Amino acid sequence: MRRPSLAIHALFFLSGAGALVLETVWFSQAGLVLGNAVWSAALVAGAFMAGLALGNAAAVPLARRWRDPLRAYAAVEAAAALSGAALVLALPLLPATFRPLLAPLLDDVAALNAARLAIAFCLLAVPAAALGASLPLLAAPLEGLSGNYGLALGRLYGINTLGAVAGTLAAELLLIPSLGLCGSGLAGAACNLAAALLAWRLASVVPAQAGIHGSPLARGRQQNVRLILSAFLTGALLLALEVVWFRFLLLFRDGTTLIFALMLAVVLAGIGVGALAAARLSRRRPFAGRAARVLCAAAAAWIVASYAAFDAVLHLAAPLERMPVASVLALSLFLMAPVAVLSGALFTALGNELRGRLDGATAATAVLATANTAGAMLGSLAAAFVLLPRLGLEPSFFLLAFLYGAAAFIVPAAWPGRMRFAPALAAAAAAALFPFGQMTGALHREVEARFAGRIVAAREGVAETAFYLAHDFLGEPLFYRLATNSYSMASTAPGAQRYMKLFAYLPAALHPRIESAALLCFGTGATAAALADLPELRELDVIDVSRDILEMSDVVHPDPRRHPLRDPRVTVRLEDGRFFLRQTAKRYDLITGEPPPPKIAGVTALYTREHFALLRERLNPGGIATYWLPAHLLHEREALAIARAFCEAFADCSLWSGVNLDWILVGSRDGLAPVPQERFARLFALPGAGAELRRLGFDGPGQLAAQFMADAGALRRLAAGTAPLVDDFPRRVGPRVGAEPATPNYAELMSASRGRERLAASEWATRILPADLVAASRDGFRRREILEASIYPGLRRPGYDYWADMAELLRAGSPELPRWALGSGARAAAIAARAGGGDPIAAEHVAIDAVATGRKPDAPTPERFAAMTARGQVVTLFHHCVAGERRRAAATAAWVPAARRGEEPYRSFFSWAARECGLAPGVF
Repeated sequence: MRRPSLAIHALFFLSGAGALVLETVWFSQAGLVLGNAVWSAALVAGAFMAGLALGNAAAVPLARRWRDPLRAYAAVEAAAALSGAALVLALPLLPATFRPLLAPLLDDVAALNAARLAIAFCLLAVPAAALGASLPLLAAPLEGLSGNYGLALGRLYGINTLGAVAGTLAAELLLIPSLGLCGSGLAGAACNLAAALLAWRLASVVPAQAGIHGSPLARGRQQNVRLILSAFLTGALLLALEVVWFRFLLLFRDGTTLIFALMLAVVLAGIGVGALAAARLSRRRPFAGRAARVLCAAAAAWIVASYAAFDAVLHLAAPLERMPVASVLALSLFLMAPVAVLSGALFTALGNELRGRLDGATAATAVLATANTAGAMLGSLAAAFVLLPRLGLEPSFFLLAFLYGAAAFIVPAAWPGRMRFAPALAAAAAAALFPFGQMTGALHREVEARFAGRIVAAREGVAETAFYLAHDFLGEPLFYRLATNSYSMASTAPGAQRYMKLFAYLPAALHPRIESAALLCFGTGATAAALADLPELRELDVIDVSRDILEMSDVVHPDPRRHPLRDPRVTVRLEDGRFFLRQTAKRYDLITGEPPPPKIAGVTALYTREHFALLRERLNPGGIATYWLPAHLLHEREALAIARAFCEAFADCSLWSGVNLDWILVGSRDGLAPVPQERFARLFALPGAGAELRRLGFDGPGQLAAQFMADAGALRRLAAGTAPLVDDFPRRVGPRVGAEPATPNYAELMSASRGRERLAASEWATRILPADLVAASRDGFRRREILEASIYPGLRRPGYDYWADMAELLRAGSPELPRWALGSGARAAAIAARAGGGDPIAAEHVAIDAVATGRKPDAPTPERFAAMTARGQVVTLFHHCVAGERRRAAATAAWVPAARRGEEPYRSFFSWAARECGLAPGVF
């Protein structure tokens, strides 16, 4: 009888693997139909759990109708495979189908979410119910073969869950990257179909067991209710805890699809190991109510202990931070695995207790799984919509630990005397030791260290945990950073403001009149503020999934008169940008998007060819789309995959530089009309936009035109060997965060001199831009070259001379770019001036500001000069040289100790000064 048992185990492993592959694909595809917002994903997950629970409950009547449980199992497994494959093929075709139903509900969030839940349930009901019925149907024949229900249940549950681990990792690491979503879904369905065929063949070998799926109504109704309640509660707690765990770990590690897959794999593996361990224990002694109480109490204790010790463990794991897989595995194993193991064992223990009270293995398993899965559905939704936004992470951990202790009290168990209360009392003692205050103490300090800033605002919401951090300089905030979970999303630093505001100013220079605009993702509001600077703008839809980010923006927009969200022309849409554009009938003159980077889980859909085609569809004739291309976070093939996707949607695509590796894709619907010189220049005459452009280092239209990098022809040639990013192949942007800045194609695109040549040779530019503007851009390209070479070593030409470039940049007249290139800025200079010259750092920035603004250089004393930083000293010497004060430069240079003259930054400066400042090397 051993061989049939092994065959059942093998087919259920295969079933678990196929089911998780299918689930991964369904959830990704459903996001394209119902939106990729957190609440949409939670509703889809809830609908799937509801389908599983429905299938669990349907197993008993199905087993009664079909006397052979293995053939019944084969039928439901085949139904799961075929309906699952059909759903995989159908989902990409459904967004347009549901538009008539969903579009009228855009302004009614409650009705829209109800419709989403109903649609998700209807789509997933058949395959999910079929998958849900499988465990109860297999429990009876395996119990008959082994003679031990606990052994049968634990092994089935454990092996199926370990199969799910294999499916999770295979989908993320192998199937989706190589086969795409549809191919992966069909591969998962093939696994389930193979399990069905194996079960059907096995049914001819294993005789149907009599009397093992009888009536679930048996003795001890009150005890049964407590057991069912325990199964429901523990299912809810584990899924709620999983949501909380994932959000918690994302505070310290990037939320890529690989990270989510690894965390899920750890939870599933723990459940599987726990169930198998419980199965082994069930062979020797009763493993039921008493064990369940102890397991609940142990889970409560570990939740408290792991949270209390997490800061110490985080420090121990610090050496692994550069190895994301090892780091996440280590932290997940510590935080999640013990409770997951206990939960797998707990499921088996509760099943053993139920089997002793109910008549029939199928009935006991069905009741157990129905209650547990229904609880899981409620727990995941409650954590996403109630616990995290209302309580936050720390109180959620405490509440879940407390409720595990309550479960230890609820589970019925035959225990002598007062000992029956011992597990619950132990859990209560653990909860009493909960380390309240750790989140705002040690763990917030970890967040501050990660971003090198000071938290000034924090909020735990439905979509994410959001922080605003101040980066202080000489005791004052220099700029603010918005971080969500562990990722820096935007900042108010001048460089970031430069590229974010170009998303609005660049199309405003190219388009005759932008009256309506849509902004996908608000960030810190820089682009929205730039759009509000346009006097012809009549309406702006700001589309963002996070209410918290929008409400926290007062940190960086304290003046309500200048806050873009207070502008009467602005309408806020709390929705996934792609879903909103799919449902709305509105069209815009400009759609601009700067969503989170595509490596963040759930965001890839905002960078695919299908999404860009939707942008084009939602533009008015002649309308423009601008889009962020974060090359600093992408490998070359990934950046080119996105660029090709954009160019396949927009025939006149072009690429422009924001700053450094933050690039801007630009495309229009049906092409642009030629742009008169006065239209391109008009922004600089506007009081708001003109002042901002000059603050960001743009003195005139020629310099704005010099941000050009490549037109459609050049981009298509570069991306010719790269497949575009499309919905069906989202892993063409992989999970590893980081760019390849030294690649020849990156250097080719970023080269300002090559950009000038491409602009001059571009047929698109010749047709659209005035010849005088192209000619005037020459100086702008040179200034861009100097700026980017100063901050990006990969762009430095042979024989690069930093100080010669700085001297050339100073002759252009504007102080902003010299300030940046020399390592300062207007705000840093203002703070340094208030701090006074006694601080060496303040003195350095005051010196940079003096040389950038063309003020007469100060004559420092030897004591003041010696107190400066090395860079402050060199900037002071440089200032004397460019101001023509050669004798003072020579006298001051003599104060630099001879031993330091060969060190940087002295060495490169002295080399330049010997040539250009008229000072003989011997002077130094």
